[in-house]
Amino acid sequence: VRASCPPAQADLCCPVCQDIFRDPVVLSCSHSFCKNCLKSWWREKQTSECPLCKRRSSREEPPLNRVLKNLCEAFLQERDQRSSEALCSLHSEKLKLFCLDHQQPVCLVCRDSEKHTNHRFRRIDEAARQHKKELQETLEPLKKKLKVSEGVKVKFDQTAEHMKVQAQRTERQIKEQFKKLHQFLEQEEEARLAALREEEKQKSQMMKEKTEALSREIAALSDTESTQVLSMIHQ
Repeated sequence: VRASCPPAQADLCCPVCQDIFRDPVVLSCSHSFCKNCLKSWWREKQTSECPLCKRRSSREEPPLNRVLKNLCEAFLQERDQRSSEALCSLHSEKLKLFCLDHQQPVCLVCRDSEKHTNHRFRRIDEAARQHKKELQETLEPLKKKLKVSEGVKVKFDQTAEHMKVQAQRTERQIKEQFKKLHQFLEQEEEARLAALREEEKQKSQMMKEKTEALSREIAALSDTESTQVLSMIHQ
């Protein structure tokens, strides 16, 4: 864990590494962390929960917090720029003043040069405080927008989770209904097949009885015919 962020930079610092956010991602609970910090935390804890509020994340790959990423990149760019301008590029002297006319830091040699004749100057720390105040005023509406966006995202995530649960419930209901329908159709099929077999059995029995009756009738006719033939022969 690195050194804690100064209070003025607290909103731009990851709660895990305590440094300026790098590729910040936002969880459904609206807390943001560096992408790598969160992955390392999850690997160590073996659970996908928020390091702050312990709420379990519904996503294995949380979305990038673009607004916060832009804020941090702007801050880092300004900080790097301040570091690179610590010495005057023309005279290699320490930058102690800020030229209000040129809106740039200058050294004492620059102040006395012709280029800055009759220009207005401030101590560089005073100018830095003023610019910092202006930067904070600029960042304030972006922070509010970020907070609103995170709130909207939480609602979207909750709605998506509700839709997912509702879809799962509907899927179970459909499966149960079709299961009942299949059972009904199977029972109906068995009942109809049983009725068909019974009807076939009855018809077969009836045909058998008719066939036997016809055979007896044929036999009776044959006997009658034989008797009549024999009578004729004897006459």
